[in-house]
Amino acid sequence: MKEIKQFLKDNGITLPISIGSLKDDNCIGLFSTAGQEPVFFFSKGYIEKKGLQVMVRHKSYEEGEAIINNVFKLLNDKEGFKPSQSPFYIGRNEKGYAEFSVNYIITKSEVLE
Repeated sequence: MKEIKQFLKDNGITLPISIGSLKDDNCIGLFSTAGQEPVFFFSKGYIEKKGLQVMVRHKSYEEGEAIINNVFKLLNDKEGFKPSQSPFYIGRNEKGYAEFSVNYIITKSEVLE
């Protein structure tokens, strides 16, 4: 998650980004979600398929939508990231902030020692 947060910052995302939570302000949250079962190989390795949810919260619907679409474009260009769907509008929270989400499956190869 720290690597994803840094990747987004390095690529022009200026909103505060938190891991595992959303602030009560304009922000982005990164969350682990259910992924898919890993694929194991006889050669002491496996492919892990983790789930990632990216949420954007913003006072402005238009700005929030632009930010989630920018995040979507950035992560789609990153190797190993496969979107589960296009970004979507969740609605407004109790404080009036528009919320958007997009989900990914992240594929990573690991070697067992």
